[in-house]
Amino acid sequence: MSSLVGLVKSCYRGLNNTIRRSRGEDMRFYADGFPIDAWMDKSYDEWFRAHKAGEAELKRQRDAWVDFSIQPTFSFIVPLYKTPSEYLHTMVDSVLAQTYPNLQLVLVNASPELGELRAEVAAYCAKDGRIDVVDLKDNLGITENTNAGLEVATGEFCCFLDHDDYIDADLLFEYVKALNANPQIDVFYCDEDMVIADEHGGGFKHCNPFFKPAYSPELLLSRNYAIHLMTVRRSVLDSMPRPDASFDGSQDFNMILFSTFAARSVCAIPRVMYHWRISDTSTATNPDSKPYSLRSCRKAIDAQLARRGMDAGIVGTGLYLLHDVWLEGAPAASVSIVADVTGCHRDIAWFAEFCQQSFSRFDAEFIVVGCQDDCAVFEAHHDGALVVCSDDAGRLDRLNAGAAQAHGDVLVFMDGDCLFTTPEPLRQLAGWCSMDGIGIAAPKILYRNGTNKSYGVAVTSERIMPMYRGYDDDFPGYQCNLRAMQNVSAVGLQGMCVRRDVFERIGGFDTSFGAEVGAVDLCRRVLNEGLRIVATPTVKIEVDEAAPERRFDCASNAPDYPAADIERFDEKWPGVRAAGDPYLNPNLDQSSSYQQLPARR
Repeated sequence: MSSLVGLVKSCYRGLNNTIRRSRGEDMRFYADGFPIDAWMDKSYDEWFRAHKAGEAELKRQRDAWVDFSIQPTFSFIVPLYKTPSEYLHTMVDSVLAQTYPNLQLVLVNASPELGELRAEVAAYCAKDGRIDVVDLKDNLGITENTNAGLEVATGEFCCFLDHDDYIDADLLFEYVKALNANPQIDVFYCDEDMVIADEHGGGFKHCNPFFKPAYSPELLLSRNYAIHLMTVRRSVLDSMPRPDASFDGSQDFNMILFSTFAARSVCAIPRVMYHWRISDTSTATNPDSKPYSLRSCRKAIDAQLARRGMDAGIVGTGLYLLHDVWLEGAPAASVSIVADVTGCHRDIAWFAEFCQQSFSRFDAEFIVVGCQDDCAVFEAHHDGALVVCSDDAGRLDRLNAGAAQAHGDVLVFMDGDCLFTTPEPLRQLAGWCSMDGIGIAAPKILYRNGTNKSYGVAVTSERIMPMYRGYDDDFPGYQCNLRAMQNVSAVGLQGMCVRRDVFERIGGFDTSFGAEVGAVDLCRRVLNEGLRIVATPTVKIEVDEAAPERRFDCASNAPDYPAADIERFDEKWPGVRAAGDPYLNPNLDQSSSYQQLPARR
C-alpha cells in the first residue's frame, strides 16, 4: 500500500535523540519548545482507547441501523496473497463484526498452493453466507487480483481492505449514517492509525494516527492522503477505465484520484476506524519494499492531470511518494500585481529594480500604491509601473484602490517588504488561480531567516491562526503537509493571488478589518462563491520580518491576528468558527498550529 509513512518516520528520526522531553505540564512540546504533533505523540494509544466506540454504543447501533431509510450493501474486496492465519482471522472477524450488517466480503485467494489458507477461507464461507471466494490459479498482481474481486462484487458500494489490516465495528454504521444525511455521497474515507502487535499482552498498540482533512483535491495530487477505508459507489467504479498491472503499488491511489474527480460528493469521516498493521513488507515502514510504487504513483498523478486538462509536470520533493505539481505551457491568465510600498523597511529603489528584473519576462501589469513620496521613488526606478497615490491610512484601502485600476485576469497582492524567492511565481499562482473551481492561490510565506510564517490559515472555534508558524522551510510537518499542495480555508495576505472577477463581485477587501483578518474575511467570501483556496509550496515569498523569539508559541492568537479583528469576524460570520475548519481535523487541538492532540489535563 503506497504511503508516506516511511518518509515521515525518516524525517522525524533523531528528534528524540537530539531534544529532551520537557518536564512541564504540557507534554506536547520538547524542552526547546518544538511541538510534538499527533504522529509523534506517545500518548496516542491512550487517546484512541478513550475515543473508540464502546460496547454500549455498538449495541445501540446494532438495533438502530434498521431505522436508516437508505440501506445499501457494501462489498469488501480483499486480495489474499500468502496471508498469515493470524492476519486473516483478525481482518475477516473485523468485517463480520460490523454493527451495520448489509455487507459482502469477497476474498480473492491468489495463493492456491497454500492448502491451509484455502481451508481457512472455506471454513469462513461455510460459517457466513455473506462471504464469497474467488480462487485464482496464480497471483496476477494486486491490481488484477482486485479486478477479479470486483467482478463478483454485488454491493452498491465497494470497500478496499488490505489483508493484513482490520477495521472497527462501527465503520459501516458511520458511513451509512453520513449517506442518509447526504445521499449524493459517492466516495468515503476515514481516519486511521498504525498498529503493532503486543507480543506480551495480546491485542495491538495503536500509534501514528492519520487525522485527515475534508476532501482536498489539490492535496490529493501531492499524496494519497485518503488511503483507507476507501469506499466507492459501484456506478463510479464502472465508469473508470479498467486499470492494469502497471498501477501495482499505487492501484489505490489511481482509484481514489479517478473516483473523487468523478464523484458528486466525497465524505471524510473524522473517526479512527481503520488500523494499518506494521510489517516488514509494507510501504508503511519500508518504502524500499515496493520500488515499483514510485513509478505507478507518478503514472496515477499523470492520469489525473490529464483528466483535469492541466498542462503540468510532476516535481519530486526528495521525499518518497510525495510530489508537487509544476504548471507549464503558456500563462493561463494575465496578471496585475498590486504592491503597497507604504512604510516598507526595504529600500524602495532597490525593490523597484528587483521587481523590474523579476517580472518583466512575464509581462505582468504592475500597480504600485502608497503615499506620494514613496510612489515617486518607485516610479523613478521601474519603467511602466502604474502608480496610484493614496493617502488612505489603511493597507486594505490602498490595495482596493490599486485593484480598482487593474486589468489582469488575476490580482497578486504584495508589499515592499516581500520578495518571491522561487522561479516563475506568477505563472504558478496565476495558473492555479485560473483553474475551474479555484478562486485563490497562495504561496508559502517565510520570515527573512527562512522559517515558516504561514502556510494556510485555519479558522477554528478556538482561533484564527497561521499554520506551521516557526517550522523550518524544509521541515515536512504533520503528514508532510508543509511540503505538499494544500487546500485551506484561508491564506495570508502576502502573495495572495485572487481572480479579479471574483474580487470585484464580492466587493474587494472589507476595510473594517486589519490586513491579515481582512484576508481571512476575503477568503470566506470566496469560499461562499463555491470556490476552493489552494496553497502551493512551489511558490515562496519572503517577508522582511524577524521570526518571533518564541517560534512555536501556541498559547494565544498571533499578534497579526488581533482579538478585536477576530471579534469583528465573529460578528460578521456568526457560526463559521463554531462549525470548525474542514481542513483541520476536529480530533486535533483546535488552538494549535501544529496538528497536535488536545492537551492532556
